[in-house]
Amino acid sequence: MKMLNKMTLSAASGLLLGCSPLAQAGSADSVVVLQYHHVSDSTPAVTSIDPATFREHLQYLQDHNFNVIDITDARDAIEKGEELPEKAVVITFDDGYQNVYENAVEVLEEFEMPYTVFVNPELIRKHSGHYMGWDELKEIQQNGATIANHGQTHAHLIRKQEDESDEEWRERMHYDVISAQEVIDENLGEQQKYFAYPYGEYNNELRALLDEWGFLAFAQHSGPWSKWSEDTVITRFPASGIYANLNTLKAKLNSKAMPVSAYQPEEPLIANDNTRPTISVTLEEGETLDDMRTDALQCFAGGSVLKPEWESDTQFSVTLEKDVNIGRSRVNCTSPSASESRYYWYSVALIRPDETGSWPD
Repeated sequence: MKMLNKMTLSAASGLLLGCSPLAQAGSADSVVVLQYHHVSDSTPAVTSIDPATFREHLQYLQDHNFNVIDITDARDAIEKGEELPEKAVVITFDDGYQNVYENAVEVLEEFEMPYTVFVNPELIRKHSGHYMGWDELKEIQQNGATIANHGQTHAHLIRKQEDESDEEWRERMHYDVISAQEVIDENLGEQQKYFAYPYGEYNNELRALLDEWGFLAFAQHSGPWSKWSEDTVITRFPASGIYANLNTLKAKLNSKAMPVSAYQPEEPLIANDNTRPTISVTLEEGETLDDMRTDALQCFAGGSVLKPEWESDTQFSVTLEKDVNIGRSRVNCTSPSASESRYYWYSVALIRPDETGSWPD
């Protein structure tokens, strides 16, 4: 797979209030993973980027010497402790919509940029024409794309069904993950075991199963992929909807991985009555931490800017000042680099259910 002109993401626009423009410096120890869904101007705006703006993203990456690399090249470098290309980026699409084939594939091939498409075999079977079919997936695979697992059903996997036992849930997860991989392999040949959580939702039980089954798993809260990333919680930067704005994306492309060794809460799903959770983060000592301006570290949640409380030189916590909305959210933390005009980034995912234990798609 070729390594070509590419990109790197950093902090969300809200994180950069009052900050100077970011330099176009490279990072050889992390990679920014971009997440797209629809590439269309007629699909739900929250998960869409229009074709013209998508082309602008790729043109920007090429013009500013980013390195869009294959997902497996990124994995190999991180696992082996090897340096990544400067300003490395991985491009991913969730769901495998037909409009990606119609509006994105040609421009990706024009720019010679590799990419990964996470697909749901059951949805391909049930909704022909809405998603790419196996012939189209085989075609783009032959032209350099990676096809990976998004589960059979695109269900909220961590929600147990009514009266469902733990064993029944595990059997359902086996079907959703393993049988999906088997269908993908049957149609496209044996594939690498990459899994993208539907809706970005996971818990420790599901993570343990994916680890047991040998998968790397990708979430949907933001931050670069690095040696500090957990194999079953690899973060990605959404680049659709409100996040498609190239002006804010430019800042994200220059983010650096924060050296996080532990955090609380470990699981995104919190209790309904835990309306203002406390986030605790422990940082690994070393050169990266030495380069962080921890005096300027800030966290952001629901429009609030949160000043951390430092328990030690390596541990801080923040408590939300506003109630967490029902559904999925995140707390983003950034810290300026002392050596260059860039930001270290870390994100914690949260899911607050309603009183019935549910939440919106």
